[in-house]
Amino acid sequence: MPREQRRLAAIVSADVSGYSRLVGRDESGTLAALKTLRRELIDPKISEHGGGS
Repeated sequence: MPREQRRLAAIVSADVSGYSRLVGRDESGTLAALKTLRRELIDPKISEHGGGS
């Protein structure tokens, strides 16, 4: 009988200090910066541990 592979799902939450102020000053720039940080810092760790799509 083949062994069933189980996967654990995790949720990542981040609290950005000064988010409202940053978005109020430059919404698109703030969102672009957060996406860059996610792509450069978080996504590689997810892949490193076998996660992602």
